[in-house]
Amino acid sequence: MNPKNTRILIVDDEEPIRSSLANFLEDYDFQVQTAASAEEGLSLLNDSEFDLGIIDLRLPGISGDMMILKAHNLCPQMRFLIHTGSMNYSLGDELQQIGLAPENVLYKPQPNLGLFLEYIGQILD
Repeated sequence: MNPKNTRILIVDDEEPIRSSLANFLEDYDFQVQTAASAEEGLSLLNDSEFDLGIIDLRLPGISGDMMILKAHNLCPQMRFLIHTGSMNYSLGDELQQIGLAPENVLYKPQPNLGLFLEYIGQILD
């Protein structure tokens, strides 16, 4: 995995989380774009390709899990991490069918941003 060639889309309605994670990943030379809603994220997918999406579940409008399914239909090669504050979350069958597993879920607040690097490496290698 070469971070300079890895494009990541972060979708989170909480601006501090979105910008903190984007800044962290940019420090490691990833190419990062952000969106505050699933609709905005899907719009970006119409114009650009991404290797990975880091998606919050609780979004205004379209939910994160529905956004992942729609994004997968647009870009089947794209991989995903779920970033959620919902500690009781369990992956639905549809998300598992497109390749997500429990190890693709990170919980908020995530004090160790280095875990994102570890998970990204596992998913994209």
